Amino acid sequence: SYPICFDELLPENIKKANTRHQHTSCVTMSPTIENPDLTATLINDVDVEIPEDLGSWTTGEKQPNHFRDVMWGVLFYGQVVVIAAMGFAWGLPALNEHIDYNVDEDDVTNFKGIMYLCLIAGGCGIAVSAVSLTLMTMFPTFLIQFALIFSVAMSLVSGIGAAVMGNVAGAVIGIIFFFIGACYACLVWRRIPFAATNLETALTAVKKNWGLNLVAYFLVLLAFAYSMIWALTFIGVYYRSADCDEGICTGTVNAGYVFLLFLAFFWSQQVIQNTTHVTVAGTVGTWWFDPLEASSCCSKGVGDSFFRATTFSFGSICLGSLLVAIIHSLRVLVQQARSGQDGILLCCVECLLGCIESIMEYFNKWAYIYVGLYGYSYCEAGKNVMTLFEERGWTTIITDDLIYNTLSLMSLVLGILTGALGLLVADVAKDWFTGIKDLGAFAFFISFFVGLVMSSILLGVIGSSVDTVIVCFAEAPAEFQANHPELSEKMRRTWREAYPVASGL
Repeated sequence: SYPICFDELLPENIKKANTRHQHTSCVTMSPTIENPDLTATLINDVDVEIPEDLGSWTTGEKQPNHFRDVMWGVLFYGQVVVIAAMGFAWGLPALNEHIDYNVDEDDVTNFKGIMYLCLIAGGCGIAVSAVSLTLMTMFPTFLIQFALIFSVAMSLVSGIGAAVMGNVAGAVIGIIFFFIGACYACLVWRRIPFAATNLETALTAVKKNWGLNLVAYFLVLLAFAYSMIWALTFIGVYYRSADCDEGICTGTVNAGYVFLLFLAFFWSQQVIQNTTHVTVAGTVGTWWFDPLEASSCCSKGVGDSFFRATTFSFGSICLGSLLVAIIHSLRVLVQQARSGQDGILLCCVECLLGCIESIMEYFNKWAYIYVGLYGYSYCEAGKNVMTLFEERGWTTIITDDLIYNTLSLMSLVLGILTGALGLLVADVAKDWFTGIKDLGAFAFFISFFVGLVMSSILLGVIGSSVDTVIVCFAEAPAEFQANHPELSEKMRRTWREAYPVASGL
């Protein structure tokens, strides 16, 4: 026999899911009984009977609407104001001076053609990304399998290529990575159906709330505008710090100024990225618990989630983003120092900072799901996420990056398709481009970059939705069964097949 827990939801939870309280009781089932109740909660302990009281574990609860981590939000807005003021006060005059003394009338680039190319590539990127959603919905399992095989095959190809070129070390490394990748593929192959069901569920939630993509593109435009203002500020600080006069600079920029400027830039980029992540988490959570409020393009779930992310939870977003930005800025300084002297100590420091940055980004990814779902502060959200996965035994599941391999491969393919379109535009409309050497390569890489960015935005929304589905399925499988029974049944079946030990079978 094995234990199965049945979730007894209070009636108001089905009517109004944002209360999100749940009582769980457990019974022992015989393996000969067929088709047990699909509301059975997936559990982790198979050796002992699980008591009715699950110990210290409690599910998340909707927090009251009030501002959290306010100081960090105020500090963020303060740096934005300072960067904008310095950009217009110092950057514009410095830029005009540089242009006045460095214009070459004999070699003028036609920027209108480049603008047209970017617009065409951007439109193409959005269109093919939308088509890719349909393909991923129709063939999720095949795409995940293909992405996994492709990554392993690329290791073999790189090893063979290095051997042909006479690079013995490269060939050995390529072959080693091939065998590691092949072993990994064999180990995770049975998990692909569960990963495919996660992807299908996430796609369903996003397609029901297409306005999430509009929010993502709006925030990207905001990030672009900030980047332009930041560039002006950098020019202004450079001119003032490096003793520039009439377009000629004789000094060097103070390292402290460089650190603060990069800190402001990376902080802003992290805040914008995480605001999208929190908005997606809130919307998918609403779709999970109360689908009537999150089942249209610009649903109430999308609007409320974006409002919470930019108001009540904005300080929490700023706090976690600042931690990552500090580490990333330090890495930039170390990289700059290595360009002057490539010492082993600096190399180790850069590697250590890279590891810390990856850990912080990984932690933030899951913490911000709780911020979006329930409105916790940053520290409370992180604590709850760690408790969730420790109690439910999902540590191994998080490490499964099958879906992210698929999304990355899709983004790369879409970028290449957009780059090919850029080549066609450059060949057909050569009059648009003057003063550009090697037009074909230029058009391809510009179009490839624009298409990659556009597809990454949309697929990034899918990735955030997948993360939210993983958390919600661990935390509230019964609500999933009540509101989305077909997807829930498929998820539970593939979960048991992929993780028979963790599911108690």
